[in-house]
This record gives sequence, C-alpha cells and structure tokens, in this order.
Amino acid sequence: MKNLLFRIILFCSVFVFGQNTEKENLIKLDSTWGKEVFPFPIGFAQNIEYMGVAEVRFPPKGWRTPEHTFFWSYTYVWSIYFDKKITAKQLKSDLEKYFDGLNNVTENHNLDQKASAIITKIKKNKHTTFFEGKVFTFDHFATNKRFVLNVKIESNFCKEAQKTVILFKFSPKKFNHEVWKTLDEIELNDDFCEK
Repeated sequence: MKNLLFRIILFCSVFVFGQNTEKENLIKLDSTWGKEVFPFPIGFAQNIEYMGVAEVRFPPKGWRTPEHTFFWSYTYVWSIYFDKKITAKQLKSDLEKYFDGLNNVTENHNLDQKASAIITKIKKNKHTTFFEGKVFTFDHFATNKRFVLNVKIESNFCKEAQKTVILFKFSPKKFNHEVWKTLDEIELNDDFCEK
C-alpha cells in the first residue's frame, strides 16, 4: 500500500511539474511522442545529485505493451550543470541509481529489483562522447519481471554553458533490431546547449 501511494504521489508530481516545463523541448520529436519533463534532483532518485532538467519521450504506441515492437523503447535527455566530460563509470553509477529509484530499491526494500549496468565508451569527437551498454533492471510497469535494456548514450559537453547534455536511447531489443532504426534517427534540437 505504501509503495502504491509513493507511485501515485510521484506520478502526480511529475505530471504537474511536466505541465510547467513543456517548453524545454530538447529532443527533435513531434507531438505524437509522449513527453514528461522534470527537474534534478529527480524526486524518486534524490541521490543523483545534479542540477538541471530531464526530458523523457515515449513512442506513440506500445511502450507498456510487451508484445509491441516499441515495448520499453524510448529516449531520454538530461541537461545538467556538470562542467566536465562525463565518464562511463559515472554513467554506470547514475543509471543504477536512476533505475533503483524508479523501482523504489532501498537498503531493505525491493532488493530483488536492484539495477546494475555495463557502460562502454565507443568513440568521441571534440565535444561529444558516445557510449553503449546494458542496464539490468526490473519492469514494474507491465511484466513485473527482471529484464535487460540496451542503451546508446550521446554525451555533449557545452563548454560555454558549463553543462552536459546527455541523450539516452533505451530498448530491450538488440542493436540490430528494426526498432533501433527509429531510435538511431532521434537527435537533440540544434539549440540544446542554450536551453
């Protein structure tokens, strides 16, 4: 009962805050994709100690339907005041904290839902570093089972603004699956460093 109350309060707070920050629009996607925007520190993951904003975008259909191509396939951006390039080790830690928070994992609660991640740097250019990996976590939205999310990450360091903008793309489908054709085409808006 306590867990249900926590989720209801969390949903309402995200929904209310999201209504006030729709203008963020950091990702180039049309309005058919669902959208939630919320501030850091994230309400359900307070131990991720950044300041900034997060924007989550869900596909038009299928995100919570296990049989659908787009099940648990979505994109997410963090625009945070972090004044250096982020590392694979930091991303691993942040993703574990995020998914543990999402699943309400504490020292003595939901330990079977504890997340772990493997993140590897793939390549980098002047201001952008690319990573790939896996997040081993729990789906409490649809199946109530453990599963693995594949993730591609693009971390952009905005030197003038002294912040980092991180674009995550998640799916339980392997990287050669057709869903990644859609996810790979998703980009940040051109002015993401100014937002």
